[in-house]
Amino acid sequence: MVPKVAILVESTRGYGRNLLRGIAAYTRSHGAFSIYRQDCGLGDAIPAWLRDWKGDGIIARIETEELAEFLANHELPIVDLRYRFSLSGVPRIETNELSVAQQACDHLIHCGVRNFAFCGFNGADYSRVRQELAVEYLSQRGYKASVHNSEATSFTDTANIESSGFAHDPQLCKWLKELPKPVGLFACNDVRAAQVLNVCRELGIHIPREIAVLGVDDDRLICELTTPPLSSVALDTFRIGYLAAETLSRMMRGLAPHESRMLVSAKGISRRQSTDLLQVDDPDVAVALQFIREHACDGITVDDVAKACHQSRSTLVRRFSKHTRTTVKGEIKRVRVNRIKQLLADTDYSLTEIAGLVGFAHVEYMSTMFKKHSGETPAQYRKMYQTIRTVHD
Repeated sequence: MVPKVAILVESTRGYGRNLLRGIAAYTRSHGAFSIYRQDCGLGDAIPAWLRDWKGDGIIARIETEELAEFLANHELPIVDLRYRFSLSGVPRIETNELSVAQQACDHLIHCGVRNFAFCGFNGADYSRVRQELAVEYLSQRGYKASVHNSEATSFTDTANIESSGFAHDPQLCKWLKELPKPVGLFACNDVRAAQVLNVCRELGIHIPREIAVLGVDDDRLICELTTPPLSSVALDTFRIGYLAAETLSRMMRGLAPHESRMLVSAKGISRRQSTDLLQVDDPDVAVALQFIREHACDGITVDDVAKACHQSRSTLVRRFSKHTRTTVKGEIKRVRVNRIKQLLADTDYSLTEIAGLVGFAHVEYMSTMFKKHSGETPAQYRKMYQTIRTVHD
């Protein structure tokens, strides 16, 4: 008999839609669930039909106390994709927030800025966690970050906390004006980043020359509607959804979940115009960074970069490390790995074709480097990250 599964995941934002795509991909490849769901927003009331529903399992984003209490009294297998509540016997699958903070900070550092800021929401758990991790990560690298959060509200649910950020905030305006510039600003999510972009435009602050703004979620609808388009940390919600379906399937067969709490790292940075800048004090290092961005996948070496900058290899290596906190070779590899990830996720190119596109003569060399830097083989990455075409937008 096909198991009946209720899906309590919002479809109003990219985060939830990608969770649903991951769930769909699992059911297509491992046997179908009979899915029970309706379009909803994060924090909506419990669907009336669920109270008398007779099914086999539930996948939910447990956002409200009402839903948490309701599910706590349920005997069905349940998988939670939100980390606000801890329910006995309910495994949680969530984003590794440390990976989010690290990737966000590294991206802004690689943009060349040396001033940093974080903008979030009071009362939002994910915002607090990202703020704390980002501030600590930057501190370990010798940087300080200025922090601004929205004024405290009486709201406890995510949607209303976020909507409060659209209200005029004199303190936010003052803070943005007084930030030392150029500055890299990490917003707790795309909604907050879009609000910051709107305020900057009203204040006449240039994006990205004065403030480079980075969000989280990579919600295409939000990111492409902002002016300029918003760069964002892309979360691997597709994989979270896939793992949720896999875990629930185990539980419905009477097996224990592999872990009570699973963490999934962010995929990387979706670069758009809001962080499209190179800010370093050394003009030759700026030339090197631009050259690497444009030619990393052409098989370039450190000597090629030095030649493009009209510098000796030793001089460039020393100056590059001083201004970017990384190495020339490391930056070349980082750009190549990110390009490989994009091609694996977004195309059907063979590994041989991808190797040629990123400057490798042999697939084996590419695969070895990729696994060393990402922890997975290209085939493993593609299996988990490339959605079935019919499930895509």
